[in-house]
Amino acid sequence: MTTATATPTVMATPTTTHPTTLMSTSDALITFSDHILHQIDNLQKVEYNKKGRKYRFVNNTFQRIRQEDKHLIIYPEDLNEKLSFYSAFTILYNIGEGEILQQFPSFCCTILSLALELEKNKWYEVENSSIIHFKNAKYDPRDLKDLADDYIQCHPIENHHIEWGVNLMIASKLNFLHTDHHIGTKLEGYYMKYFIESYYGEEALLSHDVLVALKSCVHWGNIKGILYKLDVPNIKIDDELKKCFDDFPDPMEELKLNVYDRYPSGTSKYSLIRKSIDILADWEFSKLIPTTTNIELDWLYNLCHEIETNPIKYHLRSKTKDLCVDPINLSELNMKFGPAINQLLNYISLIINIFNNTGGEFLLQNSKIPKLTPDLINQNLNLYNKLIQINEQIEIYLSKNWDVDDIIIRLDSGDSKNSLFTKVMEMRQKYIDDYE
Repeated sequence: MTTATATPTVMATPTTTHPTTLMSTSDALITFSDHILHQIDNLQKVEYNKKGRKYRFVNNTFQRIRQEDKHLIIYPEDLNEKLSFYSAFTILYNIGEGEILQQFPSFCCTILSLALELEKNKWYEVENSSIIHFKNAKYDPRDLKDLADDYIQCHPIENHHIEWGVNLMIASKLNFLHTDHHIGTKLEGYYMKYFIESYYGEEALLSHDVLVALKSCVHWGNIKGILYKLDVPNIKIDDELKKCFDDFPDPMEELKLNVYDRYPSGTSKYSLIRKSIDILADWEFSKLIPTTTNIELDWLYNLCHEIETNPIKYHLRSKTKDLCVDPINLSELNMKFGPAINQLLNYISLIINIFNNTGGEFLLQNSKIPKLTPDLINQNLNLYNKLIQINEQIEIYLSKNWDVDDIIIRLDSGDSKNSLFTKVMEMRQKYIDDYE
């Protein structure tokens, strides 16, 4: 006699809303699979906030996301649809109840023209969360098509709007290079402020709505492509992106030169120390200022030369945004030179605080320059006493109306080769191109 085999049953997970039920093994597997897929889907949506910025887990990493109503929606497969135009119009329409459209029509035409040019020429950043393809959009920007078409009839886009938009985009990438922000909590960057005021007037410069619009649109452009057009050396850019940017207008020469006006984001400490040392070395009595065995300048000038000639390698976001090959880890760099940095900052503080009219008094406003505290004095007591003595002697001869050269000759200790002046001149000679 054959015993019938019963189909195994599984107890369903009880919930507060459903009674306990029985299901087959196959149904249980399907249910459990659905549960796993649901959990995976939830993992992909994990978000967190940090310093007012929102990040989402995408492609196995956390990426910053912005308000979805600030995304530029594109549909490059059919440019005739002009989805970028209608998307940009919708963004402007939703700022301050749309008042910006009437108050600053020329500015709005600039943003609208920029959106079209970015979509047409593929000057946007594909991986940027501020760009979204129409197939992934949560709304159709053509909902405001009639309003947008009427608006552009009244305020036609002209060639200068495209030129202005390109310059604003370039200025924002210069801001990113130097500060890590395209636009800050207020309008930042010399050229950004200059262009806004020149193109649209002082009222636009002070407008919160203009600021909000800029914070949206300047992120649309491709960072690598625009830095490449600014002739920033060693940008990691593939042939396809280079080809896209062949038609990008060549930036003004002064914008290219601005690349080197400031150090890249994350390296301001080295810039401050280098600037401070240079200022103090140019002081008329710097030949009398001794250096000690703890005061090393070679590493500073070597490093600053590398930063100046290859700024993108030292940018704070160079690795995360894949901007160059073999980017520098700034945390490791700061650890490596930490003691030397502190020693030089202390040295700078002592000189500026002890002597008069060095030209570096304004540097004391910088929080990185330490205060002249008892601890600082005690840590550098021998140098402090020596500098105090030199200053007193200088003041005595100045009170007698001696010339600077005569004072230096009189107070020369015979160890001028170790003076601040001599050490800096040696470094300048080594990197003479930096001073021409």
